[in-house]
Amino acid sequence: MKKSGLLIALMLLFAFSTSCKTAQKAVAAKTESEKDSKKKSKFKTYSKVITSDALTDDGLFKTHQVEDDFFYEIPNDMLEKDMLWVTRIAQIPSNLGGGYMNAGSKTNQQVVAWERFQNKILLKVKSYSEVALDSTAAIGNSVKVNNYEPTLYAFDIEAFSADSTAVVINVTKFLSTDVPSISGLSSRLRKQYKVRSLDKNRSFINSVKSFPENIEVKQDFTYTAAEPPSNSSVGSISMQVNQSMILLPEVPMQPRLFDPRVGFFTIDQIDYSSKALKADEKTYIRRWRLEPKDPEAYARGELVEPIKPIIYYLDPGTPENLKKYIKQGIEDWQKPFETAGFKNAIIARDAPTPEEDPEFSPEDIRYSVVRYVASTTRNAVGPSVSDPLRGS
Repeated sequence: MKKSGLLIALMLLFAFSTSCKTAQKAVAAKTESEKDSKKKSKFKTYSKVITSDALTDDGLFKTHQVEDDFFYEIPNDMLEKDMLWVTRIAQIPSNLGGGYMNAGSKTNQQVVAWERFQNKILLKVKSYSEVALDSTAAIGNSVKVNNYEPTLYAFDIEAFSADSTAVVINVTKFLSTDVPSISGLSSRLRKQYKVRSLDKNRSFINSVKSFPENIEVKQDFTYTAAEPPSNSSVGSISMQVNQSMILLPEVPMQPRLFDPRVGFFTIDQIDYSSKALKADEKTYIRRWRLEPKDPEAYARGELVEPIKPIIYYLDPGTPENLKKYIKQGIEDWQKPFETAGFKNAIIARDAPTPEEDPEFSPEDIRYSVVRYVASTTRNAVGPSVSDPLRGS
């Protein structure tokens, strides 16, 4: 009887021990599940961020407006892609810059890329002034670590698309903040007009539009200033700034080396992958990417039309009595282009009316525009935008 009782006690003890271990495993599993749940809860569900009231525009990638907030939905395959970011003044106060700045003036141009780091999306600024053009050269690693790319802004990931192929970020604060590298006011002008700060109560995002290869943003900014260039009694400077971001070509254009005997706008690079074991300084010309529709006929020396001609639009504010002369001045360049083998290479057109194309904007990076400036300052400038890698 004593042996039997002892056996029963041991069996009960074993059962109790097993039960405790099972309970411990269950508690551990629950704890891990809660940890996973907390990790997932860092991000909101897509429908909570991009609600049914969202105004969505689909293009390079989707942009959304939810009440006063703006969101970018960036596909994973768009991360780490080179994009050209160009900042222009769309509307300008009288006499800003002493009459030598005007609507359409470019204030900055830079290459950027969206990159993911942990739970953030970083907007990185890239430079191609120092490179290793031979991608197989070991020195490329040294070029990279000695030219660390600055982070322009860091965004929290708000949500993921339903199929997890895109990240959603809120760009409202970034586009509403006085970020120096995308500002319409240089440090020189801020000092000249004694600009104190951006007035957030009089500043806002005007519009965000997405197109197949670019995204266009308009911002209305008002700065408090002790000595503004005009309307001094207001004590402020108001302007409208346009931000263009365009996807750069996957395959860059074949570069053309600069010849000092001919005047060209140029870009400079230092190539560290030189076969001579030195840093080669290279200068390329900035030029249009003209490619023949019929390469075989072009090779035979025949005149051919380009795949994509150079089109200049006339500013909608151009006086009617001057339009034909400006167009003639542009299209007179067709003859020089014919010596290079292209016909109808350069064309002048009136800007489309709002009825013809409600999306047209002179600041849109897709268009080349001859701007007519209502100013007492006699001046002409020819700013241009090009791919900093190959000059196209």
